[in-house]
Amino acid sequence: MASNSTSRKASPLPDERAAPSTYVTYLRIDELLDLQKPIAERLHADELTFQIVHQTFELWWKATVEFFARASERLAADDPAGALPLLRRAVSAQEVNLRALRQLELVAPVDFLTIRQGLGDGSGADSPGFRANLRAAPSLWDAYSAALARADVTLLKLYQDPPAHLALYECAEALVDFDEIFHLFRAMHLKLAQRNLGLRAIGTGGTPMEMLERTLGDVLFLPLWETRDELLALAGDSPTDATGHSA
Repeated sequence: MASNSTSRKASPLPDERAAPSTYVTYLRIDELLDLQKPIAERLHADELTFQIVHQTFELWWKATVEFFARASERLAADDPAGALPLLRRAVSAQEVNLRALRQLELVAPVDFLTIRQGLGDGSGADSPGFRANLRAAPSLWDAYSAALARADVTLLKLYQDPPAHLALYECAEALVDFDEIFHLFRAMHLKLAQRNLGLRAIGTGGTPMEMLERTLGDVLFLPLWETRDELLALAGDSPTDATGHSA
């Protein structure tokens, strides 16, 4: 039986000798792909993955800092509804980084040790993007707190009656989302170090695992978490410490 389908030739690939396309020049692809070690210089094939993953972090943290700055501008203009999508995009950027981090968990520990030699005394704590996020968070919180004050509402009142100031409430929850996912990144980074180096190792840059574990108690927007303690107390319960005793 004859087929009704018509044969189609594959589209020809671009001629690499031709001038770069607008896509290549606009995104600066040639420069981007030159930012990783060439094959001949790699200590291990997975060093490419190691570099790409960490470069991904830096790019999305750069975007996050800009999202924070733009959200702060909207909050300063008493436009929390305009700030909200920017805060949600900041959260989404961290989701990309979490997915990228998973690639490093798939590298065998013995191979990770080889790659680590090339890093020398480098440490994730030296990441300019990570540190920029830590610096940007207080300014964002100041902008949000000022917007609350101008609206003449406390955090407790906001959480007791979310519909009364819905956009401000949703911004607060977006900040909690960011705090949570940033915490998850720190926890996942710690587990990556432990699964590749062990539970008692000294991490790159001379950071002990115990010190990395202590950072998991840090939060960026503490008042938002304390407000939950207040709500719990008003509901007739008291926060408890790790032993189960009332705080």
